[in-house]
Amino acid sequence: MKPTELVSFVTLSLLASRSFAFSSQSHDQSVFSADNGAAAEMDHKAYVEGLLAFHDHDPVAAMKVVDPVYGAMLDEPRLLEVFGQPRQWMTEGDKLRLKQEGLSFIDLTNFEVFEVDSAVAKEVKSWPDIHKQTKVNEAISLLNVDNLRKNLETLTSFYNRFYRSEYGVKSSRWIFDQVLEIVANAPPSTRLSVETFPHSFPQSSIIARFEPAGGRASSSSHQDVLPRIIIGAHQDSANYKFPMLPAPGADDDGSGTVTILEAFRTLVEAGFKPAAPVEFHWYAAEEGGLLGSQEVVKEYVALGKKVGAMVQFDMTGYVKPGTTPTVTLITTDVHPSLTNWTLSLAEEYCDSVVQGAKLFPGAGSDHMSWHRAGFAATAATEAEPFKDLNPYIHTADDRLDLEDGSFSFEHALEFSKLAVGFAVELGGWMD
Repeated sequence: MKPTELVSFVTLSLLASRSFAFSSQSHDQSVFSADNGAAAEMDHKAYVEGLLAFHDHDPVAAMKVVDPVYGAMLDEPRLLEVFGQPRQWMTEGDKLRLKQEGLSFIDLTNFEVFEVDSAVAKEVKSWPDIHKQTKVNEAISLLNVDNLRKNLETLTSFYNRFYRSEYGVKSSRWIFDQVLEIVANAPPSTRLSVETFPHSFPQSSIIARFEPAGGRASSSSHQDVLPRIIIGAHQDSANYKFPMLPAPGADDDGSGTVTILEAFRTLVEAGFKPAAPVEFHWYAAEEGGLLGSQEVVKEYVALGKKVGAMVQFDMTGYVKPGTTPTVTLITTDVHPSLTNWTLSLAEEYCDSVVQGAKLFPGAGSDHMSWHRAGFAATAATEAEPFKDLNPYIHTADDRLDLEDGSFSFEHALEFSKLAVGFAVELGGWMD
């Protein structure tokens, strides 16, 4: 060993001893505990940075040390579709390397059988006329930008929300607690159910559901109401350099998470009584290749649950300096007529400029899981992705306190309005 390598090794060993001293050995998911405060997190960061340097920045080698349980899985085969490329068999470890190269992907392992022909996923459907302005605007008037700020400040205080870390578990439980608190204050006539959706990895997805006015077992006879409406966002965050580094994920997708949480709170406060089930989903492991939403889709398909429409909110808070804030609907790999209808919905209820924008084929968020399984799905985001993308996502700098003031809670609130409109116009509202 060279003298410089020896120094690095000794330094790394000292950092490791401090980091492990803070670890909770009762958890086998990660050597890092989520209960040890800022000092421990600083040690963790220094330890990981040193470990990466010691292993020539190979995330696989580093992960086998940081998290031996996950490290033992890194040679497992995974069917990956890197955005813009044909799918191919790679490994779990390759997912870490792809992220480090700045490449996103869908992990289609065990999901292929649920995919349908693209023509089926784009079948022409009819959508109801937008006509519930009174109810929607009454609910929108209850939205509060301060709630967005308060919730996102807490959500971004977690060291990261990596779906295999204790932090990812803790942050998921925090979201669940916020949903429960909202439900606890619901009007007596509002029918609600809440569940965690456990996965094969530590972080759980969360589903909150407005039950139909006639109860869970009822079915609506209203012609303008669809079977089940889903409004989603992903709760996890990612540092593409290495999963165990800080990832506050303020915009991606903390913004979407709190956007739909505020929409949910507002509808509960307003006493929303839909004619059809309306569900709010906070997905785990989107950054792992849409893993959480795929498992939800698979269960819904297996149980024969009908879904009328789904919208995903991924990144709703960033406004590039010098640009006009826009509510943007993605127009690629979505249901065309639902997207056009949602554009009209945004024009009706949002104060911002509304536009459609393309992504390159195969790119997207959790709506892709529903779209590929043949359900009508669309996605809303903060700006034109090719021109005005948030440059801080997937790093430790994806924060809400950006020096240039480009993170806007007022912008995020426009998407809460859209979520409220989507729920009411498609789910109906029984008096």
